[in-house]
Parts: sequence; structure tokens; C-alpha cells
Amino acid sequence: MISRTSAGVATLALAAALSLSACGDSKGNAENPAPKSVAQAAGNEATQEKMSLYIDAFNALIDEHWGVSKYFGDYQKLDIPNASATATLHFPENISHLERAIAKLKEGRALNGGNQGKKADEAADKLIPQLEALLTQWQALDPYFESRAYRDDALAKAKAAHDAQTQAYQGSVAGIELLDGALSEYQRASNAAKLEVMRKGGHTAEASLLDAMQKADLFTNAVMEDNKAEADAQLPAMEAAIAALREEQAKMPADNSNKSYLSSIADNLSGMVGAYRDFKQSNSDGYREQVVDRYNSAIGNMNRVELPA
Repeated sequence: MISRTSAGVATLALAAALSLSACGDSKGNAENPAPKSVAQAAGNEATQEKMSLYIDAFNALIDEHWGVSKYFGDYQKLDIPNASATATLHFPENISHLERAIAKLKEGRALNGGNQGKKADEAADKLIPQLEALLTQWQALDPYFESRAYRDDALAKAKAAHDAQTQAYQGSVAGIELLDGALSEYQRASNAAKLEVMRKGGHTAEASLLDAMQKADLFTNAVMEDNKAEADAQLPAMEAAIAALREEQAKMPADNSNKSYLSSIADNLSGMVGAYRDFKQSNSDGYREQVVDRYNSAIGNMNRVELPA
């Protein structure tokens, strides 16, 4: 499913456990027959591996502490065009973290995901060069700032690189958002297929969980975008899905390992709705961030649920 990094950034994070591949029309067609199992709904092995690598890279790129947007904000605070060479300036970078993310994108891009992976591949093709440009900037400027060499040339090298640095950041952020859209579309189609398979297989509790999380995904996205009209429109279905999840959870045997997780997820989602109502009343970003936090907690619990094969 989709989780969020913060209420102030519209970029989405993906939880790999339930984000593998899309099947398009869940009813199937001649080229892509309807899946008969949850595993089939996740696509073939190459598709699953590709998307898992993309998701891992994506999550690294939007990490709350090490992500590109975080570092872009820190870089902007330096205000290089107006900075003083006598100041102690700490250049924001994490070269090894960015290198690993780029490597995963390239590894995923090399796999054949067929039509299911086409949009994500197109997004990766646009994103990778931007990230490599950013990495080149980091590699050139980090030693310069670490050694305080900027004091010797009055920040001339940093100022000369400022425009290219800013463009690399902006291009990377835009590319990450493009990948976000591709992965989100891919996941939602996949989950629709999985949901149908679960219902037909009699896995009603797991189906109710996936249904609630899909609705929470869209609801949280509306809150992230501060689209209260859309969030309000989705709220009745969101609360009905939570109620259905609680009902199915109550029916589960006490020794079912998923029972406690489903209960926690239902509480997470109810808390998310409550935080939204607080946000709507106060218009405070603090409550909007609580919506995100509660949703992320639900994602964390969902990744512990054992789904049918």
C-alpha cells in the first residue's frame, strides 16, 4: 500500500509487501487472463522483482531523514548566493545512500517487466539522469565544504555550481513524483485484482483489510493535497470499510495470527479519520501530519499480516 512521508510533501512512499505489480482489468482478457491466486495478481517473477527494486529505491529517495527533498530543503537554507565564506557551512549530502538508490533503479530497469512495468520504466529513465547529476554535484562539493576550502575562494566554486545544483535537485524531485505516480497506478490495479481473488477464495477478513487500506490510500492522498471536498466525499466509504474490517476481525478465531494486527490497523485507521476531523476543524498542519502518521502505522501493521497465497 501507499504510505506518506509528511503532510507537507505530496510525494508518496510505497510499502513493498503489498505494492507488487498491476494487472489492469481484474476480470482479465485474452492477453492477461484474470489471476487465480494472490500471487498471480502480483505478476510474474521478473515483474515482481522489478517493482520491488523500484519501490526500495523510491522509499530511499523520499526517506524522512535521507531523502532528496529533505536534502534540497537543507541546501536551500544555506542560501549559497548570499552566504558568507567566514561561516561554518555544513553541506547536506549522503552520497552512499543516493548511490544505493540509483543502483536499485538501474537494477530494476534492467529487468523485463513487460507492459506492467512500462510506465515505471519510463519514469526511471527520466529520474536516473537527474539523480546522477545530483550525485556528481555532491561528490564534487562535499570535500570542498568538509575541508572548508570555500574560505579560500570566498565560496566561488559553490556559487558557480549553485544553478546546476538547484536544477539537479528540482529535476530529481520532479522525477521522483513521476515515479510515484507510476508506482501508485501500478499498485492500485494490482490490489484491485488481489481483492477480487481474496473475495472469491473466501478470505473475507483479508479482503476487508485490503479494501479498507485501498480506501485509506485515496483518502490520505486527498488530505495530503489539502483537498477537503474530496476527503469529505470519501469519508463515508472510508468509515464503512473500517466498520467492515472490525466486523470481519471479530469473526476470526482467537488463535489466528492476523487477528491482533487487523485490530491494530482498524484502530490506526479510525485514528486517522479522527485526526482528519481535527485538521478540518483547526486547519492545523499538525493534525494533517497525524493523519499521515496514523496511516503509516497502519502500513507498518499491514506488512506483518500473512496474506493468502
